Amino acid sequence: MLMQGENQDVLLSSSVSTPVAGVAWRRPAVCAATVMMCVICYGDRAALSVALPDIVHDFGLTSSQAGWVLSSFLWSYFFLNLPSSILLDRLGPRLVGILAVAVWSAAMVQGSLAMTLPAFLLSRVVLGVGEAPTFALGAKVMRLWSSPRQRGLMMTLFTSGISIGLASGAIVAGYMVAHHGWRLAFSILASVGFLWCLLWYFLYPARIKTPETSATKTRFSIRPFFVSRSFWGVVIAQCCVNYANFLMMSWLPIILKQRMNLSVFDASVYTAYCYTGAVVISLVAGRLGESLHRSHTHIPSERKRIVALYLSMVAMLGILPFIQSVPLSMVCLILSMGFVTAGSGANMALLADLLVEQDALGAANGLVLTFSNGTGILAPVITGYILQFTGSFEYVFYMVAALVLAGAGAVLTLPRSPIKLHSVTNG
Repeated sequence: MLMQGENQDVLLSSSVSTPVAGVAWRRPAVCAATVMMCVICYGDRAALSVALPDIVHDFGLTSSQAGWVLSSFLWSYFFLNLPSSILLDRLGPRLVGILAVAVWSAAMVQGSLAMTLPAFLLSRVVLGVGEAPTFALGAKVMRLWSSPRQRGLMMTLFTSGISIGLASGAIVAGYMVAHHGWRLAFSILASVGFLWCLLWYFLYPARIKTPETSATKTRFSIRPFFVSRSFWGVVIAQCCVNYANFLMMSWLPIILKQRMNLSVFDASVYTAYCYTGAVVISLVAGRLGESLHRSHTHIPSERKRIVALYLSMVAMLGILPFIQSVPLSMVCLILSMGFVTAGSGANMALLADLLVEQDALGAANGLVLTFSNGTGILAPVITGYILQFTGSFEYVFYMVAALVLAGAGAVLTLPRSPIKLHSVTNG
């Protein structure tokens, strides 16, 4: 409810299934804005993938060098995931959200002005600084503003912003690159981020109290996570699905261009088709997953079966080299990408289910993402080298299929008990 006074505090309870009186209108608005943040974030990333052929031409890059350019934002993103997530738990989603989006939008402008490769790479590193707390911020906000029965679906909704952002970013960037060049495309997308900062400033409450945050804060420590089997099950699964995610995010327009002999703009349109279809698949999978999980919400580790199923579905990428039909290739890509999003969302919801001390959720997400984004850094780089030496994506798809099946096995067998920070056990 809204508390009267100079500073209004919004009191939320994640243990109830209905909105708290006085914040009913704000709950869907905050969730929608959080999804929009994800859309903007990944729309900016899509711009680089779509513009890559022109950037390669402008800077005279090889395929392996292009892979390094695609991964450059992950250099800072990887190292700052955990520190920025700890900062998120201390400063809250309102301030961190504004700072994060403003920094990466400024980096997009910087990249559009870069005239040398080092200057462009620097802009991507700065972009990684801004994007570092994004996923943890989204997970924390969705956790605070949704009930346990909706948690998996809301996280899937948030992660669907990845596909929506990549689809819309591909279309906008594809059109702008084709007609006005990649530099203007970067600037246009950056302006959307600055507008979001204004919206978040006025929408998100300056102070928010929850049953978790009103009590004594949990002192964050890495050791309890490292001795938890359950934590490592979540981490391994996220590493594997994130490899597939970053592969598609970085190389999908090039994959489509090569397989279908498309122009840059046509490749961006087909990229948008893939991600639009993936959004539908991920939301349907999220809804079905919550229906299956509803009778087991009292068992923290039970969601792992859903995560394992979704990751197993991603492995259909392994049959893509054997498919010659363009429509069937699109179906295979759309289904696998949809389950990448659904699997990632369900896995992070599993982390929220397993973690006892919920006020440390931001830092816990940051720790998981530090590992998974370390794997993500490798995806565009390894793919670039494989493409340079073999000239095709065949072995890339085999490798991804094997990885996600390994992740499914890990999440199915390792998580057994809650993750406790105050009592160090082999959970």
